[in-house]
Amino acid sequence: VFTADNGCSPMAKIPELTEKGHKPNGDWRGHKADIFEGGHRVPFLVRWPARIKSAGASAATVCTTDFFATAADSIGALDAIADSVAEDSFSFLGELTGGKGTLRSTTVHHSINGTFAIRQGKWKLSLCPGSGGWSSPRPGKESEGMPPVQLYDLENDPAEQNNLAEQYPEIVDRLVAQLAKEIQDGRSTAGSAQKNDGAVPFPRNVLANYPELKQ
Repeated sequence: VFTADNGCSPMAKIPELTEKGHKPNGDWRGHKADIFEGGHRVPFLVRWPARIKSAGASAATVCTTDFFATAADSIGALDAIADSVAEDSFSFLGELTGGKGTLRSTTVHHSINGTFAIRQGKWKLSLCPGSGGWSSPRPGKESEGMPPVQLYDLENDPAEQNNLAEQYPEIVDRLVAQLAKEIQDGRSTAGSAQKNDGAVPFPRNVLANYPELKQ
């Protein structure tokens, strides 16, 4: 498996690389530490000649937390995982071998300053007005009047330029409710509720608009 845990760091002098024809984060917005896609989208290559056909590709969203369940699944031990273990790990073995696809329906993102986002299908909801990280607009440096949350249609706006939160409040509410459920359950996989490691520090303006996120 070849992958990374986050997007390219600005310490790599991304503008200079781009000028020379190399885009370390592709066309995604932002970079390491951000809530934007450039902080999370990474190369993901797998080679397993005995089980995986060469030159294949999948559009499924997977996360490094899924390694645990996928490894267990590959040796027939998926059902042996205890209910209190790897509560956010989904097997994507089927995506690799041409079998049943991943059961992951949502992905929770986290930026360096504690900002959360939740993604489901083509929709991504970021619970902050800016990057949540090191790119502009940085936390505390956002322009006055910026919406407190961001909703993007990644299928039609992969560069996260058009905030649709005001146009689709029902989608915002749905994603907030799903995130609240996963926090309350202490997991995103099926199983009994588990305790979280600690409370999620949502900003006051987010909690004022979406009290269901209070813990």
